[in-house]
Amino acid sequence: MISSVLLAVVSVLFFINFTWSHQKRKKYPPGPFAWPLIGNLHLLRKFSRDCGGQHLALLEFSRLYNSDLIALKLGRNNVIAVSGRKAIQTVLKNEEYDGRPWDEFIKLRNMGLRKGITMSDGPEWKEIRSWFVRTFRDLGFGRSQMFNLIKEELAKVLENLKEGGVRCLKPVTVNAVINVLWTLTTGKRISDEKRLKYFVNLMDRRAKAFSMGGGVLSSFPWIRYIAPEASGYNLLMSLNKELKSFFMETIEEHKINYVPGNESDLIDMFLQEMYSGKGPSASFTEDQLVLILLDIFIAGIITTANTLDFLFLNVLIHQDVQKNIHQELDSIIGRKRFPEISDKQKLPYLEAVTTESQRLFLVTPIIGPRRVLRDTELLGYFIPKETSILINVYSSNTCKDRYLNPTSFVPERFIKNGSFQSDDNLILFGQGKRRCPGEILARSAIFLLFSGVLQRFELHPLPGQQPPVLNIVPGLTISPKPYEILLVPRKETT
Repeated sequence: MISSVLLAVVSVLFFINFTWSHQKRKKYPPGPFAWPLIGNLHLLRKFSRDCGGQHLALLEFSRLYNSDLIALKLGRNNVIAVSGRKAIQTVLKNEEYDGRPWDEFIKLRNMGLRKGITMSDGPEWKEIRSWFVRTFRDLGFGRSQMFNLIKEELAKVLENLKEGGVRCLKPVTVNAVINVLWTLTTGKRISDEKRLKYFVNLMDRRAKAFSMGGGVLSSFPWIRYIAPEASGYNLLMSLNKELKSFFMETIEEHKINYVPGNESDLIDMFLQEMYSGKGPSASFTEDQLVLILLDIFIAGIITTANTLDFLFLNVLIHQDVQKNIHQELDSIIGRKRFPEISDKQKLPYLEAVTTESQRLFLVTPIIGPRRVLRDTELLGYFIPKETSILINVYSSNTCKDRYLNPTSFVPERFIKNGSFQSDDNLILFGQGKRRCPGEILARSAIFLLFSGVLQRFELHPLPGQQPPVLNIVPGLTISPKPYEILLVPRKETT
């Protein structure tokens, strides 16, 4: 009897789902059949495993359905994955796609607060983002003060690596990136090695936890009540509490030492607004400050460190490319002074290598999610209000119509008549109103740290071994599988 009832219920759900989908898809983008309750989550995960990443899975869906727009049902969320240059440019540059969803994943990511500069929207977001950009600029963002901070961290990186040997570069470069951001934000670097190591570990644990559990909790938020441990909900809540406590320790220290008129870092400037400016009525609250710090370090640490990790691995694999970089650095800078940001335009080949590595191995191959603010149309398809949009930037950056052998590592494609040839269609830091506000810092840190290490060292495979294969570790951001190198100091030129 019970089995008959269950069969009848499932049959009705199938009929309702099929009828609803059939009617909706008259103008709706194509996509795989959405199973009741679970939608396409299982299928997307299978494709992601088989293809080597979610960005490649979405490309495969586009091929199967012959469409740059693919409709998916992830749990209870209606999602459209957008690929192809034309559709992506439309989404990035039009305001009806500027919203952010407020699903369970983003609630967890944002500690339950619709604040910050990354995962919020509306008038409050515009005000806070505008304040953030203006304040960072006043603190020296994009100016000599910032470049000097990066060079100071470069000096510490080179001191750490000076003996060469078998090394893993990522832990060293991560520390440098964190301390540049920490200094701009709090006024001083993290000099306590234990505290720095703890913060790096905390950010790493949180990123891995979200990669494993965030998608399930987003699609099936009710699972946290049934299986809070197995779903990862308890772990994510614990990590959020730990991270907030870490930030609040620094905020409280600033509050104790705050002197009006003597503001010297981002936290001081925010406290000025709290105490004597716009205050809580304009969302200048401690919760807002915590979320701003969260956004800064999630975006700055993971993306910049992983971008550098891909860069070093690519020149390790392509020894001919590394040799060309060494020759260019020797001819332009030599080995007796550090690279300056002004050298960037004089090093076209190094810039081409950096761009090609990011084109192929963009740390965020899928950006978003976006929330559609009103009913609209895209490539002839009807896109309802409140739909979530995922933007497969990888599809645009590896378009066959724009790049010959698009999945091959060919830095020379960005060199023309001996000069670096930029590509305005290449998407590396987003576009439109949600373009990454830390782009200048990221580009500067990547250039100075990458060129500084290559200026002083040769990167070789471990003795007796072939160069490591570039295997991608998928997740919210992609990264190369951890690897070691033989670091050989380069001799001083006479």
